[in-house]
Amino acid sequence: MDLKESIHTAQITQVDLSYYVETEHGTRAGDVLAKMKASHRKCALVMRHGRLIGIFTERDIMKKVAGNPLSSEAPIDELMTPDPETIDADMNILDATRVIASNRYRYMPVTNKEGKVLGTLTYYAIIKYICDYFPQEIYNQPPVPDVFAKARAGA
Repeated sequence: MDLKESIHTAQITQVDLSYYVETEHGTRAGDVLAKMKASHRKCALVMRHGRLIGIFTERDIMKKVAGNPLSSEAPIDELMTPDPETIDADMNILDATRVIASNRYRYMPVTNKEGKVLGTLTYYAIIKYICDYFPQEIYNQPPVPDVFAKARAGA
């Protein structure tokens, strides 16, 4: 299967969807930030009884937390983006990329038909999938790899 065919047919569940942390509603924002930092993640999905009720991302941090030390004491519910849009797990990679690009999302929750969260889709995960499965199409190689330039290009 080539790259073009793959992005039209491969489902987004084939992409790494692990770029997030989960937290329960009512959790103190400072605790969520600490969990995100410890996990090296920039996105937290806010859950209530196993259901997605909000998303808290690096954009929320910049808009609502930075410069406001009291906000770290607030419950995450006050700072999150409520009822985030989700992507269906059956969607192919190309259509999913169009959705996140047209909405300018960096993180988009992926759910199955029952509404269960399977992860978050990111640009990084899509690019990593393409690079991992199609290295010949992605990595730039000169036509003749053993030929070296006699002089340095540029100024």
